[in-house]
Amino acid sequence: MKSFFVSMMLLVSFGYAQNTLVEARPEIGWDSLKSLIVYPEIARRAGVEDIARVNIQIDALGKVVSVDFGGSGMFSNSVKSTLRKVTWIPETYDGKKRSSQVVFDVQFQLKESKNFPKHRVLLIESSNPAVR
Repeated sequence: MKSFFVSMMLLVSFGYAQNTLVEARPEIGWDSLKSLIVYPEIARRAGVEDIARVNIQIDALGKVVSVDFGGSGMFSNSVKSTLRKVTWIPETYDGKKRSSQVVFDVQFQLKESKNFPKHRVLLIESSNPAVR
């Protein structure tokens, strides 16, 4: 009876082990990836901060196929060039490697923004009404 119970537990645990999804991740780790992305000098001097949505396509070998960057153009080159250099551990499903997409946010934040100029809004007015 005891061996029957152990056998059933093994079958049940084996059933749960099937259909497992392991998401793609940078081979160097997320913290190391973060340290490789450079804050562009022009954005730093201007006091510009941004949060950008990044969507990358990774093939089954872990190579970056494409990078879509949804943020300020000032930060685009820094993120894209870094991500194209990094090797990824591809997503696996049931132990089989497959292509996938990884979506994450990158936040560019200045440590001490009080010394930088504040963002200004220019209001442009016209006395002419809009043409409809």
